[in-house]
Amino acid sequence: MNQPLDTRIFDRAAEFAIKAHGGTERRGKGFPYIIHPMEAAAIAATITNDQEILAAAVLHDVVEDTEVTADELRKLFGDRVTDLVLHETGPREKGLPWRTKKQVQIDQIRTADRDSKIVAMGDKLSNMRAIASDYRRVGNNLWRRFHAPGGKEDIEWYYRGLAEALMELAGTFAYQEFITLLDQTFGSFDCSTPHLVNMDDYEESGAGFYATSYNHRDGVTMIKLYNETVGKNVALEEIRNAHNVYKMHIPCPLPGRFVTDGRRYGAEFDRIKPKMSFARLVSMHPEKVDEVAHRFARLCRQLHATRCDTTLFESEKEHALAEIARYPFFNDQDRKRVCDFVRHVPDECSCLHGDMHIGNVITTAVDGQESPLGIQEDFWIDLGDFRWGNAMFDLGMFRMISVDEDEELMRNLYHLDIATLRHIWDVFICDYYDIKSASLKAEIEAMLDPFAALKMIHLNGIQPIPEALQRFVRRAFNLDKS
Repeated sequence: MNQPLDTRIFDRAAEFAIKAHGGTERRGKGFPYIIHPMEAAAIAATITNDQEILAAAVLHDVVEDTEVTADELRKLFGDRVTDLVLHETGPREKGLPWRTKKQVQIDQIRTADRDSKIVAMGDKLSNMRAIASDYRRVGNNLWRRFHAPGGKEDIEWYYRGLAEALMELAGTFAYQEFITLLDQTFGSFDCSTPHLVNMDDYEESGAGFYATSYNHRDGVTMIKLYNETVGKNVALEEIRNAHNVYKMHIPCPLPGRFVTDGRRYGAEFDRIKPKMSFARLVSMHPEKVDEVAHRFARLCRQLHATRCDTTLFESEKEHALAEIARYPFFNDQDRKRVCDFVRHVPDECSCLHGDMHIGNVITTAVDGQESPLGIQEDFWIDLGDFRWGNAMFDLGMFRMISVDEDEELMRNLYHLDIATLRHIWDVFICDYYDIKSASLKAEIEAMLDPFAALKMIHLNGIQPIPEALQRFVRRAFNLDKS
C-alpha cells in the first residue's frame, strides 16, 4: 500500500507549469513542452523526495521560457523554490557569444548547492536523453537543429562541462546515465593526434619535476606540458587514462585534448578554480596538517574501494615485473627473489593512482577557507600511472616519500620538510588502517617497505636513484641476507 505523502506544493507547481507552458511544443518533438519539465521532475525524484526540489524541477523553465516572472513565482511558491528555479535559468544578457553564455550556465551549476544541482540534473539528463535518442535516428544531421556555431563539437564541449559541474552527484543513477549517454553519443576523445596550441594564449601557472602547467587566458582550461626529454607516449598515456578515470566517476578534472606546442606534449584539462594541492595547503596553513592527512586517508580508502575496469588499465603487478626486469642493480638471483615477491602479492582489482601522494590531490578549499561550493572538493591529478591491483602498491608510493632523506628534493616537490612529511605519513597510515598501537603501525610499515622499494625501482627507470635508495631497496627485500 502506498504511504501518504504531502505533495501539495508539487501538485500546485505541476498544475502551474502545465498552464504556463500550455499550447507550446517541445522544439522539433511534436509533443507538449510540459513533457520535458515533468521528465526533469521524475529524474530529480530518483535522487530526492524533497517536494520543494521536485516543484522547482517541474517549474525550472517557466521564468526563462514563458511570461512568468520571478516575483510571481516567489509569491506563489516561496523563496526556496524560486531560488532553485533561478539557479537553473540561463543568463538574460542579449548578444553573448554562444560559448560564453553556456560557460556562464556551467559555472552557475558548478558553484550551486546540491539541491540546485539536483534540479539541473533533471533538466540536463532529460535533454541528453533526447539528444541520444535523436542521434540514433538521424545521425549527424541532428547538429543542424542547434544554434551552436560549432555544431557537434560545441554541443559535446557543453555537455562534458555540465558533467564536470554536476560531479557532486556522481554516485547517483541519474549522473551515471548522463555519462553513459554522453559517451554513447559523442564517443571517446580522439587522443591519437595532438592538437597544436598557441602558447601566446597561455600563462605559466606552475612547474613540477617532469612537466609545467599553463592556464589559458580565457580562464576555462589549462594544459600540462611534459619536458622535452619526456616521450610523447607519456603524455598520450596520461590523457587516455584521465578520460577513462573520469568515466568511472572518480573525482578528477574534466580531461580534454592531447596537445603539443610543437616541442613538448601534454594534456588539456578543465581548470579547477580556486585550487591548491594538499601539499601546498599544508605548507601555507601548517595548522591544517592533521586535517589534510585525515582527508587524504579517506580519499585513498574511497579510491581503493572502487573496483577498477581492468579492460581499460594496466595491471600494477605486471608493470612492476617489467620494471624489475630492467633494474640495473640486480643480479639474476636478486631479480628472481624480487619477482617472486611481486607474484605472491594477493590479487585485487582496486583502482590505484600509481603516484599516490599529497601533491597529486588538489582541493578547492584554499587559504584555509571552505570551498565556495559550501563543501570541500578534492580531485586526483597526474593520472598517467593509474592502474589496478592491490592497494599496497599505492601505499608503497606514499611510504617511499616518508623514508626519503633528501630534504632539498622533498621541499622542491612537496613544499614541505621531511619532518612534516613524516608526521603526515604517521597520521595518514593510522587513519587508513585504523591503527591504535605503535607496534601494529611498525608492523604495517615493515610490510609496506618492499612496496616502497618497488616505487624506487620505478623511479630509477626515469632517473638513476642515489645509492642510499639503492641500499633501501636491498634491505626491503633482504637481498644481502646471507
